[in-house]
Amino acid sequence: MARKISRLKPKNVKGRVTVLQAMPYKKIMVYLRMIDTDIFEYIIPYKGEIYSSYLIIKPKKGQTELSKDEINQAAALIFSSAVTTVDYLLGNLKIDKGTKGVVKSFEGSKKQVELLN
Repeated sequence: MARKISRLKPKNVKGRVTVLQAMPYKKIMVYLRMIDTDIFEYIIPYKGEIYSSYLIIKPKKGQTELSKDEINQAAALIFSSAVTTVDYLLGNLKIDKGTKGVVKSFEGSKKQVELLN
């Protein structure tokens, strides 16, 4: 007599990470994700390395969640950061000395703010 095999049925589970987009840009895959409801991240795998960055975008005062329009705007903003990263990795983007100085200054002030918190 054949034994009945019970199988697990998949459940709809709401996770903390939502993939917003996964698409190639200049033949390099770019993954955009939303973590919880306020962290937007891009991930770029390139030549055995993973490049990533994120933005934290909070809802307006009095609201608990971002609207769909705000989520789309945040995704567009993080995608533009990913595009800049890909262009830099491919050598299509050169950063002049003045911009490097501004970035260094910004990073220094960012570290000071993090130390205060």
